[in-house]
Amino acid sequence: MIKNIFSMISVVTPFLLVAPLFAEESNPSIIHRQGIYGAVGGHMKAIKSILLLEFDAAKDVTFHAQGIVDAFTHMGNSFPPGSDKGETKAKPEIWTDKDKFAQLGKNAFGAANELLKTAQGGDKQITLAAFKKLGETCKSCHDDFKSK
Repeated sequence: MIKNIFSMISVVTPFLLVAPLFAEESNPSIIHRQGIYGAVGGHMKAIKSILLLEFDAAKDVTFHAQGIVDAFTHMGNSFPPGSDKGETKAKPEIWTDKDKFAQLGKNAFGAANELLKTAQGGDKQITLAAFKKLGETCKSCHDDFKSK
């Protein structure tokens, strides 16, 4: 009897742990963009650990900067009409002020490319300045288009 209970628990438990991943959001546009922004955030944290917290992995900055550029490149059409419905922090202004939103996105993409270029050059101080600039461009978009 006990053996059967443990067998049943071992079969059911993985489904209970994985189910919330699929239940949280059903809008594929939201899931896509949250995944991309999560990747960008992870790369930004890694770069911060290297440039500001002096983690010994200076050569990894280029990898992480490339990851940010790649993520932004794959953003595609992640904010189509109707993707404001669901679990999202995206403000309605994204869809009502598309030109400003697009410009801020271009600014962030340009700053990400500049970070990649400076990281490839290897100068820590210049790369740090480019990293801070990218952070500022991200913040300017978040201030106007992301709910707290």
